[in-house]
Order: sequence, then structure tokens, then C-alpha cells
Amino acid sequence: MKYETNDQIRTSIDDLTERIRQARIEQGLPPEAKPRPETVEMPLSLALVERLQPFRAIAIKYAAILAAGQVTRINTDRLAEYEEIVRLLRCSVGFWCGLHALGAGSSLATMKRLNTMIDEGKAGEINISEEMRKLHIFIGWITKDSGLNHDLFDKHGKYDMDARKEAKRLLSDPTAFQTEIDAALALINMKEDDMYE
Repeated sequence: MKYETNDQIRTSIDDLTERIRQARIEQGLPPEAKPRPETVEMPLSLALVERLQPFRAIAIKYAAILAAGQVTRINTDRLAEYEEIVRLLRCSVGFWCGLHALGAGSSLATMKRLNTMIDEGKAGEINISEEMRKLHIFIGWITKDSGLNHDLFDKHGKYDMDARKEAKRLLSDPTAFQTEIDAALALINMKEDDMYE
């Protein structure tokens, strides 16, 4: 549909918003989606992004295998630690840190879906080039760039560049790092029970 004016676009957005509300009601959900909890502070978020970098290398290698035209099963059980990182980063106060979670989570989901297809004997149905293109996009979201600086800037006043120093300290002190993770998980569990879908 082609729109001629901004008012037409606004009307269309309002119509679509109402359709989504009605669909949620029909599914027995509240009309408005509950917001994701934003409880993981920037120092821990930055440290978790750093911890995702080995997974990024795994995803790149997996995409390279697909690019070579091969479909292979990957042991995703060995990637469980990255699933916890993804869960934490989804609740980051920083948008770009959350984008890292989206990229890593989507990559993991792709690997698991392809494993399921292989296990069910449907490997021949996998569109290798499509899956490789998706992984390429997801890997881009895991790539560290200046977006992380935007998260610090967006929270200006609450964090300064000391957040990066604190992230490095957490990475160098496994006990302190685990303590921060445990505290963040406790907050996430509490908030998920109250508000998050």
C-alpha cells in the first residue's frame, strides 16, 4: 500500500497497533506487551559482551562450514554458558548490549533448529545459502563496535568511562564476576515473575 501523507501513515500505524492488541486479547494475553526488564547494569553488560566473543568465533566457523556447502551437527550442549550470557544481556540497560544478545540468541536458535532437522533426517531440506545469510546478519549483531559507546553515552550521568574499567576488573576477578551474575539473575527472576512475558 502506498501512502500519500503522514496522516495516512499514522492512521495505518494506529490500525496495526489495534490489530495487534486484538490478537493478543484473542490469545488470552494482556492487550499490551510487558516490557523487558532492564536490570543488568553497564559494567556487567560490557563484561558479558566480552565473554560472548568466543561464541562469535564459533558462529563464524559454523557459517564458514555452511558456506562450504556442508551441513553438520554441532553440540549445542557445550554452548550452555553462552545461553546464560544471552539471557542476562537481554535484560541489559543498554540497547546495543541487548542487540548482542539478540544476535547470539538467534545464532544459537539457528544451530539448534538445524540440529533438529539433521536429527529428523531432513538435512536435504535445509536451504544452506539462506541459513548462511541469516547467520551473517546475526554475527554482525554480535560484533563489537561503537554502538557500545552509545550505550554509555545514553546513560550519561549514571556511567562514565569507569564502566569499562569496572568491566575489565570483573573479567579479571572470576569471584566478583560470578557474584555480579548471581545478583543480576536474582533480579531478572524476580522481575520476570512480575512483569515479563
